[in-house]
Amino acid sequence: MKIVDSIINKFLVPFHLVPAEGLSPEKLAFSITIGIICGIFPVFGTTTMLSLLLTGLFRQNLLVVQSVQWTMALFQIILIIPFMQFGAYLLNQQQLHITIEQVKLAFHPGMMAGIKTIGIFHLYGILTWSLLLFPLASSSYFICLAIFKRRK
Repeated sequence: MKIVDSIINKFLVPFHLVPAEGLSPEKLAFSITIGIICGIFPVFGTTTMLSLLLTGLFRQNLLVVQSVQWTMALFQIILIIPFMQFGAYLLNQQQLHITIEQVKLAFHPGMMAGIKTIGIFHLYGILTWSLLLFPLASSSYFICLAIFKRRK
């Protein structure tokens, strides 16, 4: 029980720092939604910059967006290869079987060839993410909004 409490506290501590007053359910739901969609963006090392950009663009709560985005990192890792595979499938490309060995082989002819190959894989993932963006964002926003309005 102590381990569960410790894990919950580590993930929820940033939300305790958010002021209870002054943050509307709409703004909180939108901030969480930005964190979710940025957190599963299928390119490693870009989620923080993407979330900072969208947070500034839509003037949302940076603490909430970043906390959710960092929490979503596990889902990014889990979903990155399926996103790439589904994007390749949509474009009628060969079936992707991405392994560490395949990544090493991609760089064997040279650095630029490796970057090109891995970049194409990422573009497949970005295609899938783009297709899921609006349904995922709208559903997460309205679910969060309903929860936060009920709590208030």
